[in-house]
Amino acid sequence: VSDPADIGEAVDVVLVTVKTYDTQAAVSSVRNHCHASTIFLTLQNGIGNGDRIAELVVPASVLMGTTAQGATYLEPGRIRHGGNGPTFIGESSGPPSERVHSLVDLFVRARLVAEASSNMETLIWKKLLVNVGINAITALTGIRNGGIADLEAARDLSRGAVEEAMVVAQAKGVPVAIDMVEQVLTVARATAKNRSSMGQDVDFGQRTEIDAINGAIVSFGQELGIATPVNRTLTQLIRIVEERQSG
Repeated sequence: VSDPADIGEAVDVVLVTVKTYDTQAAVSSVRNHCHASTIFLTLQNGIGNGDRIAELVVPASVLMGTTAQGATYLEPGRIRHGGNGPTFIGESSGPPSERVHSLVDLFVRARLVAEASSNMETLIWKKLLVNVGINAITALTGIRNGGIADLEAARDLSRGAVEEAMVVAQAKGVPVAIDMVEQVLTVARATAKNRSSMGQDVDFGQRTEIDAINGAIVSFGQELGIATPVNRTLTQLIRIVEERQSG
């Protein structure tokens, strides 16, 4: 099915995996094919996707998720799977519900590593911090993920971006206890041969998700009175690339 109009009966679950800026258009396109109990599960990059979906559907129908599946885009309809990381699913707050456990079971039966979580906000922020430390830098420089760990200048830039983001997270009350700077390097080494999703966007002249990643850190920083010069610079540089490519 490539057109929502081709969907037959009402669906039970909508997996929202589009780019952050396409979230509301995608959800709007399938709303007429849902019933009162349809679940919308976001498995996207960035921050704020649950809120974007909840503006269009009953907020209680939205479940939060995060996944570490790695893939390289080859052509429309074809990817190369580059890593089978864990997927976490949960309510926006509180312990996992029966519907969360049912979805996790579906993922496990599909041979995916999946767990229910009562701490989705922290998990989403941890993934955000990893993306903050990898995506824009690799997109701007053309390096693969491993370069973040291998190249001193990239490593230093990544550290600066992540440390700023950790200050913002703490100010927002998000309990990110582990050393995310080191976690970013661990992820970079584990996915060394991969090209980040933002890097692939730039490679193909596509719009990026910068506003929901480094750009989100800048916006939060402005609201909280926290300076985020590294993230601001990375965000502006990506916007320059986007404007040049679209022009």
